Amino acid sequence: MAIFKCKICGGSLEIDNTQSVAACEYCGTKQTIPRIDNERRANLYDRANHFRRNNDFDKAMSIYENILNEDSSDAEAYWSIVLCKYGIEYVEDPETRKRVPTVNRAQFTSVFDDEDYKSAVSNADGYQREIYESEAIAINEIQKGILDISQKEQPFDIFICYKETDASGRRTQDSVLATELYHELIREGFKVFFSRIVLEDKLGVAYEPYIFAALNSAKVMVVLGTRPEYFNAVWVKNEWSRYLALIKNGAKKTLIPAYKNMDPYDLPEEFSHLQAQDMSKLGFMQDLTRGIRKIVDAETHKVLIKDPIIAASTVANVAPLLKRAFMFLEDGEFDRADDFCEQVLNQQPENAEAYLGKLMIELHVKRKEDLANCDVPFDNSKNYQKAVRFADALLTTELKGYVATIKDRNARKAEEARKDSIYLKAMEEYQSYKVFRLNEAINLFSSIPGYKDSDSRIRSCQEKIQEILIKEEDNRKAQQRAAEIRRIRLEKRKAKLKKVEIVLAIGGICIGIVLLLTFLLFIPLSRYTKANDLLNEGKYDEAKAIYDDIASFAESEKRLLLIAGISDLDEARFDEGIKNILSADVPVKITCDISGGVFADDVASSNSSIAEFAYNSYGDFNNVPVPQKTGYRFVKWELDTYAYQINGSFNIKLNAIWSNQDYSITYILNGGELLDSNPQVYCIEDNTFTLHNPQKPGYTFVGWTGTDLDFPEIMVAVNIGSVGNRIYEANWQANTYTIEFNTDGGTL
Repeated sequence: MAIFKCKICGGSLEIDNTQSVAACEYCGTKQTIPRIDNERRANLYDRANHFRRNNDFDKAMSIYENILNEDSSDAEAYWSIVLCKYGIEYVEDPETRKRVPTVNRAQFTSVFDDEDYKSAVSNADGYQREIYESEAIAINEIQKGILDISQKEQPFDIFICYKETDASGRRTQDSVLATELYHELIREGFKVFFSRIVLEDKLGVAYEPYIFAALNSAKVMVVLGTRPEYFNAVWVKNEWSRYLALIKNGAKKTLIPAYKNMDPYDLPEEFSHLQAQDMSKLGFMQDLTRGIRKIVDAETHKVLIKDPIIAASTVANVAPLLKRAFMFLEDGEFDRADDFCEQVLNQQPENAEAYLGKLMIELHVKRKEDLANCDVPFDNSKNYQKAVRFADALLTTELKGYVATIKDRNARKAEEARKDSIYLKAMEEYQSYKVFRLNEAINLFSSIPGYKDSDSRIRSCQEKIQEILIKEEDNRKAQQRAAEIRRIRLEKRKAKLKKVEIVLAIGGICIGIVLLLTFLLFIPLSRYTKANDLLNEGKYDEAKAIYDDIASFAESEKRLLLIAGISDLDEARFDEGIKNILSADVPVKITCDISGGVFADDVASSNSSIAEFAYNSYGDFNNVPVPQKTGYRFVKWELDTYAYQINGSFNIKLNAIWSNQDYSITYILNGGELLDSNPQVYCIEDNTFTLHNPQKPGYTFVGWTGTDLDFPEIMVAVNIGSVGNRIYEANWQANTYTIEFNTDGGTL
């Protein structure tokens, strides 16, 4: 049994070569099956159906056409091209739970008149033909409804094509630029299809009729974007590819690509023959509107901004009244302007321009375009509602655009205020040195990722928490050691006093006094001197035994801390050991061999391999600093030597241990494939290697671009000693082929 992906939901179908129709066990759809006689054809169908299910109809169609080039009698390939032409997407009916078709690429041509549909039916067997014909009936009925709605729509001069939201659902920069362009074109008097505003009141209904009408009526399409992937986003490409198809079929239309913050060579290949506009260029907007004005019959559609009401008036004595009203508005004489608007409404109760004037009076706005600068939306105003109710499509779109601009601006301000409030609260918690408050700061900063320096503050909080926990643990251990030393010293003192009491009782007071002085002074002093000699000779265990025995003698406690520090060093607890030694009032000198690394904040000496640090007290020392080295990761410090000097100082030498830092290499193949794999990771010590180049049917590889590459290069090497993550993108050029015709004596 062969495995074939359901062309409706993508589930796996088990079929044999004799089947031409099958039912999917996942979505329940009965569907036609292509003739699959080899693995390559199965892969082509799976790939094409994948693109079609994801609404990338152009890519899918090119693969189906390749299949037909190999077998011109494949009915399923013809039918699949029909699905792509009409942008058929199968969605689940909430009532029946069945998958039903929807049309995303309406055509004036009926599906029954489509040549590919006719070829599909003529090459199909009886089972396939039945399904093709029933689906064609459903598609045709849907298309009729789309055409009925679209024919009632007002024509547009310009269609703005752009990507509204990114992968996380947030507005893109493209949306903001498109809004600015929309308002500029509206001010110039053009009728503009801008989905964000025009489709605003179409929520809950299919957008295709309105998009279809706009694509066919607009004389100019402006496709704008800030990233290559936004130009090639599925629905963006769906719009501009359909518009290009209309041009290809003879429609007198113009497509203008506009880009910003990107290389024009990264625009879709289909735009290569078009003159693109750089939106970051000074005077872009003026150049664009002037160019559009040459294409569109501006005099037909232009509505003068200065006197918008006069053109709409049909009663001779209304025009001067409206003109006077708007002149008073310009001068800020709102009461007098209101009198003239009322006079107009007395004669024409449905005059939209008079209600516009009253709206401007209500909001104390002197010019119509200044409505976009109001602090709050005015769509609840009765004057606004009447103006929209009685206005033509152009004025309605313009007023709705002003409201949308205000709402967008206020939403951004509200979001900014919300984030700023959280940020300020987080900064209050950040100033604390309490672990629970720092954790709260992390939670607050995490709720506003990317805002100001929230991400770096999270890392800083984590470092502070770690520092606090280390200090608390160090203090706990120090207190524990001090308590243990006091306990031992007290027990020994009690034992010695008890011995003295016995001596006094037996030998009398005089003898007891002599023995006491000898026991408490001369003997401990002699033993303390002996212990010091052993310490200077490096015999730490023997010295410790004596210090423990005379723990009550002055300075013995500090010597025990010194020896405890030495024990810590032996067990690679360098920070604890150095703190114990400093607690014993012994200065410490640390020599660090960093093997070519550096310390942050220039704390190292001028020698790039050796750094020295000197500490005279516990308060001077925090922790042994951590070095950095390009291309390497610091692993740990390793003890080389240490020595207690007779003069009372302590010398330590530490060696830095490093390991290679791994870096990633990302490849963007743009449809190609690598026959020989390239490394996914590398490190600074890896020998120089050259990238293998990919292949792509129908294209010639013209080089890699990406890290350290400004232009495509075929031979790309990563040299030994290189560092950093890398990204390489494959660039292609479509092949051209020659077709030779043998007419066998005839003529073409």
